[in-house]
Amino acid sequence: MRAGLAARLRRPAVLRGRGLGGATLLFLGFVLASAVAQGYLMLLSRALPPVEYGVLVTLTSLSYGLTVLMRTSQAWVIRAVADGEGAGRARGVFGAAMRTLVPPGIALLAAAWVTSGWVAGFLRMDATAPLFVLGLYAFAAFLEPVGIGLLLGLGRLRLAGTVIVLEAVLRLAVGSALVLLGLGVAGALFGYAAGSFGAFAIALWPLRSHLRKRPAGSAPASTTGVRLDRHTFLALVMNACLLILMTMDQAAVKHYFSDEVAGNFAVAFLLGQVIAVSAMSLGWVVFTRSAALPPGDPGRGALLSKALLAVGGIAGALTTGYLLAPELAVAIMGGRRYALAGGYVGWVGIEMTLVSLVYVQAYYQMSIRQVQAAGPLALAAALEVALLWIHHDSVQQLLLGHILVMTGLLGWVSILSWRTLRRRSSGSIGAMVP
Repeated sequence: MRAGLAARLRRPAVLRGRGLGGATLLFLGFVLASAVAQGYLMLLSRALPPVEYGVLVTLTSLSYGLTVLMRTSQAWVIRAVADGEGAGRARGVFGAAMRTLVPPGIALLAAAWVTSGWVAGFLRMDATAPLFVLGLYAFAAFLEPVGIGLLLGLGRLRLAGTVIVLEAVLRLAVGSALVLLGLGVAGALFGYAAGSFGAFAIALWPLRSHLRKRPAGSAPASTTGVRLDRHTFLALVMNACLLILMTMDQAAVKHYFSDEVAGNFAVAFLLGQVIAVSAMSLGWVVFTRSAALPPGDPGRGALLSKALLAVGGIAGALTTGYLLAPELAVAIMGGRRYALAGGYVGWVGIEMTLVSLVYVQAYYQMSIRQVQAAGPLALAAALEVALLWIHHDSVQQLLLGHILVMTGLLGWVSILSWRTLRRRSSGSIGAMVP
C-alpha cells in the first residue's frame, strides 16, 4: 500500500493520461479552499461592524490552535494507513482514531463553555455566546482530520482535495446565512463548525467499502491508539509553536489596544494570513509527498527546494503589493472604513513571509521524522510572548519584535534543513528514519 501511495504522489503535475497529478490537485484544493475562506472573511468584514469583526478575527485566530491537534492527528492517520497492509486497515485506524480523539474533543467543548467568562473578560468581549460556538467548532475539529487523513493515507488525493474545498464552501454558505439572519459573530463562527462536521461526513462516504472490511487477525499495535512517543510529542510541540508564531499578534492587539485599532488590525492580519495559508497548503503537500517517499530518495530535496521557491515567490509578490499599495489591499479585503489598517499591512506581510519560510521547512523536517527544530521553535515562541508582554506601546513595535525573532529563527531552521539535506546526499539519512 505504501508503494502505491508513493507512486500516486510522484505523478507529474502536468496533463498526462488521466489528468492532473493527485498531489497537484490536492494543492489546488488547498488553494481554492483558502480563497473561499478569505472570501468569507471579506464578506463578513462588510456585513459586521468593525468592533464585531475584530472579535471574530481574534476568535478565529485563537481557533487556529485547533490546527495543531488537527495536523498532528491527521499526520498520524496518514502514516498509520499508508504504512499498513491488508484489508481492514482503514477500519482499524478509523476506530483507533475515534476512540482517541472523541473524548478530548468533548472535554475541550466543556472547557470552552466553563472558561467562556474569563476569556470574554481577557478579550474585552461583551457576550459569551461566540465562545460557546467556538467550543462546538473545537469538537468538530477533532473529527475532520480523521476522514481527510484516511483519504490521504489511501492515496485518494483528488477526493481529499475535493473535501477540503467543500468544507470551505459549507462554512461560507451556512455562516453567511446565519449572519444575514442577525446572529452576528456567533452565526459566523457556527459556519466553521458546520464546515468541519460536513467535511467529516463527506469524507467517510466514499470510504464505506474500506470501513466495512474487518482487520485480518488482531489489530496491529499502531491501530490501537495514537501513541504519544517522542517524535509525536515533539511534532505536537513544533505545530503548537508554529501556530503561536502565526496568530499571537491578533490576540495581543485585541487585549492591549482599543476596539477600533483591533478591528483595523484584523484586516491587516487577514491579509497576512493570505500569505500564511499558502505556506500551510504547501507545507501539508510537502509532508504528504515526502512521507510517502523511501528514505534517501533524492526527490525529497527537490521537493523542499520547489516548495520554498513557490512560497517565497507567492509571499514576496504579495508583500511587495502590500508595501506599494497598502490602501488598495485594505480596501479589497475590508473596505474603506478600515483605513488605519494601511499602516500595518506592510509590516504584517514581511512578518508572514518569514513565518511561511519557516513553516514549510518545519513540515519537511517532520515528514522525515526530524524534530531538532522543536527547540528553536519553542525558544522563538517563548521570546515572542515575552516581547509582546513587555513591549506593546504601539502595534508597529509588536510587529518589529516579531520580525526580529522570525529572522533569527529562519536562519536557525535553514541551517537544520541544510544539514539534513547533506546527510541525505551522503546516504546517511536512511539511518535517521525509523
